[in-house]
Amino acid sequence: MLLAICAMSSPAIVGAASIEVKTALQQLMDMLPGEYDSEPQRFFEAEYKTPVNEQHARMYRAFTLIDAPEIGPHVLVGVGYEGDKYGTFKDSEFLVWTLATDDATRAVRMTPWQFKRPADFAAFATDASKLKGLPKAAVMPATGARGCAMLWQPLNGQLRGRSETGACREAAAGGKPAQTFDREWLLNADELWINFAGRDAKGNLLTGRVDQTPWRFGKARPFECFYTYRSGAGAKPQSVNGFRMHDRGDLYRFELKDGEQTTPAFIELIRGMWPSNSGRNYTDLLRMRVYAGRPEDDPKSLKLIGNSIGSAATDRVGFSSQTLSARCKLVPAK
Repeated sequence: MLLAICAMSSPAIVGAASIEVKTALQQLMDMLPGEYDSEPQRFFEAEYKTPVNEQHARMYRAFTLIDAPEIGPHVLVGVGYEGDKYGTFKDSEFLVWTLATDDATRAVRMTPWQFKRPADFAAFATDASKLKGLPKAAVMPATGARGCAMLWQPLNGQLRGRSETGACREAAAGGKPAQTFDREWLLNADELWINFAGRDAKGNLLTGRVDQTPWRFGKARPFECFYTYRSGAGAKPQSVNGFRMHDRGDLYRFELKDGEQTTPAFIELIRGMWPSNSGRNYTDLLRMRVYAGRPEDDPKSLKLIGNSIGSAATDRVGFSSQTLSARCKLVPAK
């Protein structure tokens, strides 16, 4: 049997590979678009008492599929923030990506383009769908550390994207020598893992984590939520309906009104691993928590005023008390 396989003609092998690559392209287009947040990883590491210097910082990424035929048949816009989606905007992550099959490498080539005038398009970063019809004249090939094409191939039920070895270089700047970058992404329907390393000519790590462990971005699901608060018997309730949250650590700020007094509060919705010192109940959960206070306050000063925990697979979560009720329900896919 082995000899029979070796004797197969080259065109038949190439044809089989092309089908696999075309399938990977469709999977990539189906799975990659969406919002991603690494808050579940940050939360897990903090709760698990991981040393602070070893914890991953929180990062947010989003990819939007747009119709831009001048640029290519398959076009994505990527954005990134340090912190949550209201955090520090990262210019280096605001890129246009084109996707195409590459028979030479038997992979899907994802090529980055940068805006010639980023300031003209920065306002669309939070709603990249409005970049529909983007002209090719608005972009140019990405350069430097962000100019790495990613080659995607199937890997054990997932997709793995890797930069071409030695193809991504950044010139010496800011006291740092020239660097060569390597990137690796792992994608499935629920997570995107990202790792990168920038090294000098001797192979010394200059950019990236020393332990070379990836950021684990959870793919977010949209929920529609409401809350109702009543300060006491006879008091007029305050209600807000229909606000949206995602389930990877999103926050919604509001105020509790007690007569003339107001108290800041926020709802947190997070789906991810909950660590257990006993080793039991070591599983993904969907958690809603409501705090009196502000997210930026000292955690010790926050007062937990509502809490609900459910299976990660559930499509809703919520609670009711004498003074406060809150619910979130999954928005059905279109």
